[in-house]
Amino acid sequence: MLDQSTEIVFATDFSDSSHAVIPTVARWVDTLNAKLTLLHVYNPNKTLYREAEVLLRSFFAEADNYKYCDRVLISGDPCEGIIAYCERRPNVLLMLPPSDLTGLPRPWHRSLRARLIKRLSIPVWTVGRVNVGNSSPSGDHHIGVWLGDPEDGLSHLQQAARYASETGGTLHLLHVVDEVNEGSMLKPLLSNGPMGEEMADTWLQEIADTLDADCRVEIHVAQGRMSRELPQLLRRSGVDMLMLNQQSAVQNSWIMGPEINPVFRKCAISLICMPYYAKFEELHRQMAESAA
Repeated sequence: MLDQSTEIVFATDFSDSSHAVIPTVARWVDTLNAKLTLLHVYNPNKTLYREAEVLLRSFFAEADNYKYCDRVLISGDPCEGIIAYCERRPNVLLMLPPSDLTGLPRPWHRSLRARLIKRLSIPVWTVGRVNVGNSSPSGDHHIGVWLGDPEDGLSHLQQAARYASETGGTLHLLHVVDEVNEGSMLKPLLSNGPMGEEMADTWLQEIADTLDADCRVEIHVAQGRMSRELPQLLRRSGVDMLMLNQQSAVQNSWIMGPEINPVFRKCAISLICMPYYAKFEELHRQMAESAA
């Protein structure tokens, strides 16, 4: 679905982070040869329509040079407005700015990105956290796929493989085996996930053998605490874009509601959060059975 995206919707709040990712947005528009829509949802109780329109018209002025570029202004709740706009369109890639580290902590703040990723059934691009002014990802087509527990599904892997094949990139399969402790004794009861690095490597190799894609595949496995091992895997592999599913990207907090998984929130590379697609899961099951 990612390689079939015909419209990129860039939801902007005109923050410094929105400006910082403009080069990345431009690169995606060129890569996918897609229509660009700059979308802003404003609060009519705080901002006048003409003020919001002026801000939107002046934001990313170079975008007007694209053959297909629209600027859309909607009033109301940002989450509901973005969802309502995206759900009416096929083959959309939603791009969201990262968290702005220059802002002050906001108690009881609810993550707009997490709510959108959880509710939308389209790919969502974002970055965990970046310092404004940092360079954007290099775009060397090293596409990482985070594979957690087998129960989370593999539909995002199929789409990453297709995208890597289309762009001539390298596909990196990443997995971190949990630390061995008293709690790990419960895992066999809750998941079919591998319990050691060797088993994980075998599991990923079996998955790689089922991929019907003309791309290079590399496997990266580590064991330990995920928050410590994942950044090292990303650094060693040279991955500049990580694809993961919604279940891994968002976790539910009893108090705060949906939140971006803290492990991925600290990443400074592109994150593509993919929804669950039943047809891809069935396709992979059939391919695995054929390979066996």
